[in-house]
Amino acid sequence: MANEVIREEDDGAEDAQVSGQIHLNADFRVLWLSRTVGQIGHQTAAFGSLIVVTEATGSGLWASLLVLAWVLPNAIFSVVSGSVVDALSKQLVLTVANGVRAGACFVFVLSTQDTEQVFVLVVVLAAVGPFVGLAESALVPTLVRRESLTSANAFLNFMRYVAQVAGLAVLAPVLTQTAGAELLFVVTGVLFGVAAIYAALIPMGALHLIPRGEEPLFPDDAARPRRGGIGSARAYLRAHRDVWQAAVENSLISATLPLLAALIPVYLVEVLDQRVSDLPVIFVPGIVGMLAGLRLVSGLARRWDPAWLATVGMGLFAAGLLALAAIDAVDAGFSAIFGFRDMDLGVMEISAASLAAMVLLFPMGFAFALVNVATTAIINERVPVSMQGRVFALMMLMTGIAALPPLLAGGGLTEVVDVRVVLGLSPLLLVVAWGWAQWGGTPPGGTHPGDPGPGSGWRGVFVGRWRRGGSGGRA
Repeated sequence: MANEVIREEDDGAEDAQVSGQIHLNADFRVLWLSRTVGQIGHQTAAFGSLIVVTEATGSGLWASLLVLAWVLPNAIFSVVSGSVVDALSKQLVLTVANGVRAGACFVFVLSTQDTEQVFVLVVVLAAVGPFVGLAESALVPTLVRRESLTSANAFLNFMRYVAQVAGLAVLAPVLTQTAGAELLFVVTGVLFGVAAIYAALIPMGALHLIPRGEEPLFPDDAARPRRGGIGSARAYLRAHRDVWQAAVENSLISATLPLLAALIPVYLVEVLDQRVSDLPVIFVPGIVGMLAGLRLVSGLARRWDPAWLATVGMGLFAAGLLALAAIDAVDAGFSAIFGFRDMDLGVMEISAASLAAMVLLFPMGFAFALVNVATTAIINERVPVSMQGRVFALMMLMTGIAALPPLLAGGGLTEVVDVRVVLGLSPLLLVVAWGWAQWGGTPPGGTHPGDPGPGSGWRGVFVGRWRRGGSGGRA
């Protein structure tokens, strides 16, 4: 029987968590600083490499291949990274992985820096990524109290979106347009190096772990895994329906991002009549929506079941994708109602269709944050610390598996059909996959005591189990 553990904080850290100022927890602060600086480096490398390859080749297919180079190694190495993170010191894994990312960037700077070398660098960064992400996620429940997990995850996601703005909207476009790939990856390497230093400062000796509960990992012996590694994570998800649904929803909405990353450059040019470098400006409302979602999700989670919030977020996000695919009709409606017209900002022009898309991106960003934070909080709260690395690794693998088919098909289809057709198929696939997980693919296992069980998620709306404290709701 396994005991779950949490960190025993000092009085100052406890006061910070109780007051809601989770970022003032000294040990947690070192973690979020490491994660934020590393995320800035990652976003700079990801969008910068996309700009470099797209401008060098002018092909949507090459953009899709680059995104595939990010997704495929990430999925492959997620199989082993979870076991590594659970077996070794999470702080050590995080430090070494960030150091490897920094070294890879500096090696690229010393290379020929052609398109092929960009792909090699991307593959290396993508392969190391699972070790970084899983170590960060698994450290959270050891540094904050159980009741602060939603706030901690909301804050981490807030800082991730700050990092996206810094890397995607500022560093990547500015450096690629003014200094080229060399300085871009010098800066990225420095950022990864700083992240490694912060990771090394996480005080391993301060993580005093104390038992928390006697709940078994598996409700019955039949559900107990016959092997370790990622197979044990799969067995755990099959034994706990609530965690399974959270993992599926998190994986599905995350799987849409690689496809969007491949489609958006083509969508900007062919549909919105914008340049690829205009992406940061066009996506500002989406970032604002994410920040609004992060600001509100903790309060919403206290009133409603996080499982229900995640399901609502999934539906809102899918509707937004469908509206982007039908942007001509949306643009016509907005132009008739609000008088949208092309705008000249001096440094760039924004088409009326782009304005309509920007309006849609706000609720999509809000929905994405809602799903991401709610599902992550469910997993952090209900999965034992000793199992979290493998569970997050399995989710990363699920994300990669879900992303690969549409990514491979979508990149090729944009060469022969309108990108709006491909974009319109994505919410349909999302809804079908989510429906299968809710009804057809739900494991036969049980739930945690007090969890909504079969009435969770969207089904809970119809049986009155979606409100906290209600019949069948979470206590």
